[in-house]
Amino acid sequence: MQITMKKIFRNLMMLLCALTALVSCDESGDKIYLDGFKASDLMASASDVKLSVDNSKDVVLSLAWLNPTLLSSDETKPAGSGVLKTYLQVSASENFTSEKEYSVTDLSKAFTGADLNAAAKDLGLSPDVSSPLYFRIKSQMGANLDAAYSNVCQVKVTPYLIDMSYINILNENKDQVLTKLYSPNSDGVYSGYMNASSWFHIWGKENDGTIWGNVGQDGHVYEMDNTESAWNIWFPGQTGIYYTVLDTKAKELKPTYIKSMQLNGEDMTYDAPNYAWTKAITTTADNTPISIVATGAEYSKATGTEDAAAVEKTLNYTLADGKMTDSESAGSVNIAKAGTYTITVKVGEHSQLEYTIVEGDQTAPEPEASNTLCMFSKDGNTLLAVMSKVSDGVYTCKYKPTAWENFRFIYVGENKDDKQAWYGSVPDNLFNLSTAGDCWDIWFKDDVTGGEVTVTADLNTMTWKYE
Repeated sequence: MQITMKKIFRNLMMLLCALTALVSCDESGDKIYLDGFKASDLMASASDVKLSVDNSKDVVLSLAWLNPTLLSSDETKPAGSGVLKTYLQVSASENFTSEKEYSVTDLSKAFTGADLNAAAKDLGLSPDVSSPLYFRIKSQMGANLDAAYSNVCQVKVTPYLIDMSYINILNENKDQVLTKLYSPNSDGVYSGYMNASSWFHIWGKENDGTIWGNVGQDGHVYEMDNTESAWNIWFPGQTGIYYTVLDTKAKELKPTYIKSMQLNGEDMTYDAPNYAWTKAITTTADNTPISIVATGAEYSKATGTEDAAAVEKTLNYTLADGKMTDSESAGSVNIAKAGTYTITVKVGEHSQLEYTIVEGDQTAPEPEASNTLCMFSKDGNTLLAVMSKVSDGVYTCKYKPTAWENFRFIYVGENKDDKQAWYGSVPDNLFNLSTAGDCWDIWFKDDVTGGEVTVTADLNTMTWKYE
């Protein structure tokens, strides 16, 4: 029959409770000493532990001990209650030349696989090699008094290497890795570029098994938490490319929405279906330099998801070998031969921005929008779809939405820049339209799966639907 960790620990405590207290005497004078320590005072539930990611959340080692009691050789001067300090020490050397120390108030301490692996790493144990760790109890009544120590327990531990240079970004159900954010210093601060639809839901999973979400309380947006009560993390209402920082030290998420990009000072066009910025350029001389600068809106604990509160940022880049690197000032790359080229910016495989320079004008022509209803991003900057008039006041189009994607219906005049009427949703009534100043953004629910839907807006009844 397999003995469970709970049974081992219970038997261990029963054995300790059965131990007889011993009193040590020293005739040399008034000294402080412990009552109850002997060879088996400190006990461990295992002698050999092999660690892995799979058991990182499990209790893999428990230690237990008697309640240390300090006595004075002068019975008229007993040690005061509550003055004794107790610590569990762990070392890679039997003589404890260096150690980790844990303050304890109970008669036991349990280590999860992650806890023990972290201790082994800090004490210099080699990954995938079985090496001894030594444990003992230290008790002390004051800084000016010598400490008393228990027996030493040896436990062989095989740690594993934890690659903390990146964090996996999981989908809402935690069953799919969407992308990675990177930590060059392996210090718990992860960053990188990623694509996100409006109100996109994610989790962050470190390679030690820790899963990060949002504090599970209203009013704590972008405050990170790794407990069971955490909610998933959600992005703001804008769909697009985000420079995202997940800081496990500060326990904060900072997503920066890329609002615009400029190529040599001229606006690039956002290609919403492909999460890309594009622009065609014609050069008249060889070795013409190009530079790319972005404008972003940074969200944080201070701003929440409020667009008006987001902090505007300028993002500069150096350009080389198709890679865009964040920089204090804008760099440039030369186009070797004069001609017409299409420059495209997208998120690359390793969560960095990448650019391509392709000969010819490869940009897709924007659909003409004139005297009709259109679908725009909620800020009105990006044209999502041009709707066709099917009858007076009724318009329809095909569109591929994402869950919780926010948008607006806007009636345009001569062209897409001639925005004459904006339509949002009646507060708390999604499918009823309103032009009032307090109307909400319109959104798709989570029943969309990325496929094409038919969107219909009826300005006569001020309603809309998708099917």
